[in-house]
Amino acid sequence: MRSGAILNPLLDETMRSHPAWRSWLCLVELFAIVVQFSLTLSDVERIDDLVLEHSALFDAVPEYNGLKRPKHHFLSHLATDIWRYGPPRGYWCFGFEGFNKVIKLGAERSNFKNETVSIMQYWSMRSACALQS
Repeated sequence: MRSGAILNPLLDETMRSHPAWRSWLCLVELFAIVVQFSLTLSDVERIDDLVLEHSALFDAVPEYNGLKRPKHHFLSHLATDIWRYGPPRGYWCFGFEGFNKVIKLGAERSNFKNETVSIMQYWSMRSACALQS
């Protein structure tokens, strides 16, 4: 059985057979492979297969009609990008996007007045505290 076993007791057969559930399971499997520290040739081939499978399963969900976005197209390049540049861990933006939370906290503390200086002071103090401990 593929991923999603933890939810199986909560789902009846109608839910499990719905195309949205199958599309989601395929996407979870795809994500689980992509976030690995290293990838083999067979992993890259599996990623390519899963991208095609997810696209077909997504198209089969009537409620998703008209919801395809550019990110769905970019996903079709994933296997080629991994083949060329290696595992996405080396070049994804998750860490940078997480840093936006720190910046936002600094801006909120400024009451949105003189934000740039306030963010810089907040980050400096936070860094100093981290260095001290």
